[in-house]
Amino acid sequence: MTKIIIFRIAVFTIFILISYLLSANYQDLIGFTLVLSVGLVHGANDLLIIKRNSKSTSYYNQFRIFSTYIGVVFLGLIFFYFFPSFALIVFILVSIYHFGEQHIESIPININLKKNYRVISFLSHGIILFTIIFLNNIDIVNNVFLSFKIKFLNYNTLNVILFASSIIYLCTLVINKYLTSFIFSEILFFVLFYYLSLSSTLILCFSVYFIFFHSILSIKDQIKYIYGSNDLNSLKSYLLNSMPYFIMALIFLILFYNFTEIDNTNFLPIIFTFLAAITFPHVIVIEKMYRSMK
Repeated sequence: MTKIIIFRIAVFTIFILISYLLSANYQDLIGFTLVLSVGLVHGANDLLIIKRNSKSTSYYNQFRIFSTYIGVVFLGLIFFYFFPSFALIVFILVSIYHFGEQHIESIPININLKKNYRVISFLSHGIILFTIIFLNNIDIVNNVFLSFKIKFLNYNTLNVILFASSIIYLCTLVINKYLTSFIFSEILFFVLFYYLSLSSTLILCFSVYFIFFHSILSIKDQIKYIYGSNDLNSLKSYLLNSMPYFIMALIFLILFYNFTEIDNTNFLPIIFTFLAAITFPHVIVIEKMYRSMK
């Protein structure tokens, strides 16, 4: 637990200092760079994870898996095109669960934790995370929501949600004796994250969580699942295998940016739509990976 606390303090301290030293434009540049590099790489080996789960290794089966995966991505885009407001809400709900799942799975607090408590922990963690981001960047978030034809958020509602989800999350930690030793580290985590969300831009704040407390941890679990260990050779193999899909994702984003009908003067709606499209199949893959690891 000490290593976890030291790591969290170090990451937040560095980026809080960056938020004070750099202008908003440079903060956003760092954030976008992190998301479009490590963030994309962490989802670029989904097909390898599926292959690891698959009993058949035939070329036909691999082509079928690839086609299905790409099909789900395009279905996500179509979903956003015809039902933008509903699609964004679904994306946020899916992300809440996915981020909560990765956070809980990355630390040993899920040991001996009943299934119902696990799901509640996933959801309450994710809700706290997104509520803090929305609360301290409410004007920007409302502008993004407006692009998707969603009504404005307000402080009072967000504060109630934050309070309720925090109580629920703490209860899941207290109710099981195996979790009580992590209460301090979890409270410290959200206090530091809250402070970062106040001092930095939305993009930098989100990217810090997405990269250092989600993507890197996910990559570590994926490497162990695919190759059986987290040694340097396994990491090299993971990165090399991810490159074709990483490049495809970047090309897809560029094309999507040039041809989308979303207002191109605001890059955030485009980023959210792009991330949502590739997140939907990724969440399913990671969920199955963790199930098979039990």
